[in-house]
Amino acid sequence: MIRQEDLKEINSENIKIFLIKNGVLNEKFLQLEEFLNNLKKHLSLRTETKKEDLPAYPALKLTDKEEKVQIYYLAIPEGREWAPFLNALKSISQNKNFLNENEANRIKKINKQVEIKIFITPFCLFCPAVVDKANQLSIAQNLIKTFVIDATHYPDLVQKYKVTASPTVIINEDYILAGEEAREKLVEFVEKAGKSKYDKEVLKNLLKQAQAERVIELCEKDEECLYSLVELLKAPELFTRIGVMHVLEEMAEKGQDIEKVLPHLIKILYQVKEDRDKGDIIYLLGLIGNPEIIFEIEKAVKDEPPLIKEIAEEAIERIKQRQQYH
Repeated sequence: MIRQEDLKEINSENIKIFLIKNGVLNEKFLQLEEFLNNLKKHLSLRTETKKEDLPAYPALKLTDKEEKVQIYYLAIPEGREWAPFLNALKSISQNKNFLNENEANRIKKINKQVEIKIFITPFCLFCPAVVDKANQLSIAQNLIKTFVIDATHYPDLVQKYKVTASPTVIINEDYILAGEEAREKLVEFVEKAGKSKYDKEVLKNLLKQAQAERVIELCEKDEECLYSLVELLKAPELFTRIGVMHVLEEMAEKGQDIEKVLPHLIKILYQVKEDRDKGDIIYLLGLIGNPEIIFEIEKAVKDEPPLIKEIAEEAIERIKQRQQYH
């Protein structure tokens, strides 16, 4: 519910709001229009209807009078979501952001386009804080574009991005955060996206979102990604290790040159402590290894318990059989 007292600090001269459509006057458009008309009863706003290339329609675009700020709502900013929308209005109208000094300085260093998509649901507890932070990032840095998307109203986007939790944040398609992690690591992941940095954490979250094919694509293009992926075999989460093994096996089956990581796998084999982790790595070596690595496997398991030695024997046999087949 819009209250006049909430709007006292807002200078509407500095604000523009666009209602963006694709020619279809559906229920979602009418709801956004109704929200906007209600807001105009309390604020003297400049509003227009326009066309723009967006992931979906309809949407509200919240911007400044020079149209540099890029905040899009594919959602009705009411209920829990009214507070972050109100903060954005205040921030734009006062020509300042509400980030802390550290965050503001970090965001200023971004020098390429960053696009944030936040999937929310009406009763999500963490969503407003994430939306608020993303909005302020867009206000502080005009290279950052934020989309606030109601997951209950845009099922096609939910399916496309495999959204299973709220909030889910997709940054430049590859940088994914979900749940409480979205609130804690948003600025960090925006920075990574701004630098096109694909580290272990980024790859792990892609695997978590069932984006193994994208991880394969990244590893095929960038050797550093491949080595970062291999490091995830030391991760405590079972799903992460299984995801890494799946990606490496798929790459091997596709004929990708991943033999360069074999020495690194042997190194990790010496580093991990749990028999379970050692067994996983040896099993993986059996799937993707070559005859040159057999001696290293035998050496690594020399003092290991019988179960690990048995897994190693099976891995070595698999390598030999594959060599005979080829």
